[in-house]
Amino acid sequence: MSSTATQDHVHHGPDLTSADRQGLEAFWKIYDAHYDEITQESMEALSQDPEFGPLIASMPAEQLEHQNYRSRQLIRRAVLEGDWEPYLADLHEQGAGYARMGLSFSSWFRAISVVRPMINHRVRGAIGDDHERLFSVLEAMDKWFDTAMSVIGDAYLHTKQDTILEQQEAIRELSTPVLTLMDGLLLLPVVGVIDSYRARQMTDQLLQAIHQYRAKVVVMDITGVAAVDSMVANHLVQAVEAARLLGATAVVTGVSAEVAQTVVKIGVDLARVRTVGDLQGGLSEAMRLVGYRLEKAEPAGEQ
Repeated sequence: MSSTATQDHVHHGPDLTSADRQGLEAFWKIYDAHYDEITQESMEALSQDPEFGPLIASMPAEQLEHQNYRSRQLIRRAVLEGDWEPYLADLHEQGAGYARMGLSFSSWFRAISVVRPMINHRVRGAIGDDHERLFSVLEAMDKWFDTAMSVIGDAYLHTKQDTILEQQEAIRELSTPVLTLMDGLLLLPVVGVIDSYRARQMTDQLLQAIHQYRAKVVVMDITGVAAVDSMVANHLVQAVEAARLLGATAVVTGVSAEVAQTVVKIGVDLARVRTVGDLQGGLSEAMRLVGYRLEKAEPAGEQ
C-alpha cells in the first residue's frame, strides 16, 4: 500500500487494544521481513488487473520504488510508534488521486484480495501452530486493512462530491451563456428551469458581461423557459433593473402566451420591461436601439 503527499484532513489510527498493538507489532516484523518479495509478487499480480495494470505499466520503476519505500517507512512509524496520521493522510491523498484518475473504488478490494493471501501465508509460516498468537496477529492485521480501506473510501467520497459540484457549476455556466453579437449588443438565451441560485448567477453573469463589453442593449430570450412563477418573474425584473443601472437597455423576448397569462395572474408588474414576441423581433429592436438597421439585400442580378 503505497502513498503520496500532503493532506487537508486529520485521520486517526485504528482503535487498538494492548493485545492489538502487540499483535500488530508481531505482524509488522513478519511483513517487514518479507516486504520486498510481497511487493514484487503483488505488483506482478496486479499488472494483470484491468485497472491497476495500465497504471502500473505507465509508472516509471523509480517512482514505484520511491512510493514503496515511503509507504514502508510510514507504516513502520504507524505500527511501531503509533504515529498513524502521516500514513493515513498520505493514503487519503493517494485515494483522492486515483479517484480523479478514474480508478474505481472496487479495484481496491481486488488489490486487497491479492495482497492479503500473500501476507497471510507468511504470517502462518512464521507463527506455526501457536493458534492464539496467530489469531491475535491476523485480527490486528485486519484492523489495519479496515482502517486503510476506510480512509481510501473517504477520499473517494470527497473527491466524487467535489467532482459533482464542479460539474454542476460547469453545467450552470453553460446553461446561461452571455453571447456577444456585435459591439454594444449582448444576447442571453435562458433555457430550462430557473431557481433562485441560477437566477442570481444569471444576473451576475449578465452584469459582468455588460461591464466587460460596455454593452448598450441586452436581449434576454426566455423561449426555452417552460414555466414562470412569481420568483422567476421578479428575478427577471431585477435583472432588467440592474442592467439599466449599468446603462444598458434590456429587451425580453420569447414570452409565450402561457407565460404572459401566468405573469398577469400572479400580479407581477412587467410594465417597466421592454418585451418583444420572438427572438427575431427582439434582435431587430435591439439593433435599432444600438444604431444599426436591418435591410433586405437585393437578390444577385437584380437592379
